[in-house]
Amino acid sequence: MSRLDLSLAPIHTKLGEVVAALDKYLHLIKQARSQGSDLIIFPGLSLAGCIIQDLTSSVAHQPSVNKFMFRHLIDAGKEIDIPNRPVLQIC
Repeated sequence: MSRLDLSLAPIHTKLGEVVAALDKYLHLIKQARSQGSDLIIFPGLSLAGCIIQDLTSSVAHQPSVNKFMFRHLIDAGKEIDIPNRPVLQIC
């Protein structure tokens, strides 16, 4: 039986501040990796600030390596499993 070390990331983000949320994600990913985690779990919609309501069209993004703001998150996901990596869910 193999061992799986996981981290839960109870992250608090602000509505529409995707770049700031990405910075928090990357910090927590680095911290989890340094503690030996194999998997990190973030709350759904936390990249968008959780309660996106009428701002869906302005804060929802389709992550891609071609979009600079997501490049570091996608690269970090190569070192640790991030279940919804790097999807910014759309309501």
